Amino acid sequence: MRASKVTLSAAVLVLFSVSGWAGDKMKANIHIDQTVHVGSTQLAPGEYKMTWTESGTNAEVTFSQDNKVVATVPAQVTQERSGYNSPALRTNRDSNTLTGVDLPTVSFSFTGDNAVPAKSGN
Repeated sequence: MRASKVTLSAAVLVLFSVSGWAGDKMKANIHIDQTVHVGSTQLAPGEYKMTWTESGTNAEVTFSQDNKVVATVPAQVTQERSGYNSPALRTNRDSNTLTGVDLPTVSFSFTGDNAVPAKSGN
C-alpha cells in the first residue's frame, strides 16, 4: 500500500510539472519601443505579456499589460527555430504596424486589421 501511494504521488508530481512546463511554452514577455498597431488596436511602448492558443498553423495571440488584456489578434504560426535568443518584433515602419513576432522556437505573423480590442474594465 505504501509503494502505491509513493507511485501515485510521483505520478501526480510529474503531471503537474509537465502541465506547468507546457503552459510556459505558450507565453512570452516582449518589449515594445514605440507605439505600434496590431490589428485595430494601438499598443503603447512598454512591457507586454504575449500568450497564445494554437490550432495547427493558426493562433489567437493575446497582448496583456498589468494583468489587463489589451488586444487579441489572429496570427499565422511557424514552428521553427528563429535564431533569436529573445523576442524579435517585425514592424512595417510606414504604417507603424506590428506584423510579426519571432521567438526562439516559434514565429507569429499578424495579418489584416481584425483584432479584438479589449473591453474596458478587464
